[in-house]
Amino acid sequence: MENLRTPIPLFIACFVVLFVVSTAQAQFATRDASAVPPGAIKQFQNVIGDHVETLTILGGDFKAVGGIYTFSGGNLVDVSITKIGGAGEVARPMSLFGDVRWAPVLEGNLGHVTTVNEFKTGYLRGNKSEYDIWAVQGGGGVRVYLTDHLSLIPTVSGIYGQTENKFHAENAVGDMINQVAKGSYINWTVRTWSVSPSMELRYNWKRLRTNFQFSSRYNYFHTESFDSTSSVVNVNGDSSTWENKLDADVPLGLKAFGVELRTGGFISRTDLMGTAASDLHDNHIYTANVRLVLQPPEPILTLKWIGLGCSYFWGDRFNGWSAGIDMSFDL
Repeated sequence: MENLRTPIPLFIACFVVLFVVSTAQAQFATRDASAVPPGAIKQFQNVIGDHVETLTILGGDFKAVGGIYTFSGGNLVDVSITKIGGAGEVARPMSLFGDVRWAPVLEGNLGHVTTVNEFKTGYLRGNKSEYDIWAVQGGGGVRVYLTDHLSLIPTVSGIYGQTENKFHAENAVGDMINQVAKGSYINWTVRTWSVSPSMELRYNWKRLRTNFQFSSRYNYFHTESFDSTSSVVNVNGDSSTWENKLDADVPLGLKAFGVELRTGGFISRTDLMGTAASDLHDNHIYTANVRLVLQPPEPILTLKWIGLGCSYFWGDRFNGWSAGIDMSFDL
């Protein structure tokens, strides 16, 4: 049975609170966008919509690795992604027909993304635009056990996102843009929804006491804005990801505090398509993870293990890392 890393009701509560707070915010007074110089408009149009969609996916999808992304070239400098979430079965497998079994699956995630877009060329050269994104994901599906080792997991999830933009003037051009573009191309808030169907194939096997798992997961994302304080900021795009991952869980035979130590980790490649690929100027992400956890002999309040984990991820023009607490719950 798979593990659900975070209780789903937490995400329902987070979604309600985030939506109520966001809709209660004061609306920006939109200036006349026709006063914004054409050179500035072109640069804003090249980044706004794609950034909102890509960063909402990175922050909202529980499968995307959180951490610090550092980019070389382009406009993005550093992207910080913090999230808590996971997915897993919420009931024991039940008979479907013959030897085929099934179990319901729930998904949930709460993510926060911060990043700065630095204009290095063009009319806006030397100025910066900051993005602050909150995203909440919820969804579910089923896991179909075709054999004891092979299973398919179709799911559908939704992502609510809120993105706030703040422009930082660093020169005289920036000061002018602050006057004529406030509330239109800069200093705006947009709220989005995304729908994400996915299909995952998993194969599990065991050698001695070591557990292995290979998984291949395809995700499609359609994102649209439904509320914007700016008349010119709207989002409508499509992205998809394909992740192939090999995971190992290795008991060490050592004990600390009376419980067994386990190590393990995974290596994966995620291929990017659509808006996400064009915005990041990359079509794949590699991730290497390692963890060290304590596993009690029996689950304690559904806690299967707890410990530390860290990941390093990279592409052709960016790299990053993350570290934090690694927990697994056996529900």
